[in-house]
Amino acid sequence: MPKGFRKTNHLAIVGFLLPFGAGGLVALLVALVQKEFLSLKFLVPYLTLVPLLLCSGIVCAIRSIPLIEERNDKDYAYSGLTLNVLFLIIYIISLIYFFGIISF
Repeated sequence: MPKGFRKTNHLAIVGFLLPFGAGGLVALLVALVQKEFLSLKFLVPYLTLVPLLLCSGIVCAIRSIPLIEERNDKDYAYSGLTLNVLFLIIYIISLIYFFGIISF
C-alpha cells in the first residue's frame, strides 16, 4: 500500500448506507401496497426488516468508532450513527402514529 494511504473503514460506510437502504425499502413497500397498509405484504417487512436494517446500521456505526484512528473515515462513522438514530426515531414515531390511528 502506498505511503500515506489508510485502509477503508468498511463498517463506517455500511453503517452510513444502511439507513438509506431502510428508507428505500419503506418507499418500495409504500409504492407496492399503495393504500393497503394493513396487509401482511406491508406489515411483515415494515415491522421486521426496517428495524433490523436500522439496528444493524447502529451496530456497524458503533463498531466502526474504535477503527477511526487506524482507518480514518470519521465522517462516515459519526454521520452513519446520527442518521441511524434519527431514522430509528422517525420509525418509532411512525409506529406510534400508525398504531394510534388503528386503535381509534
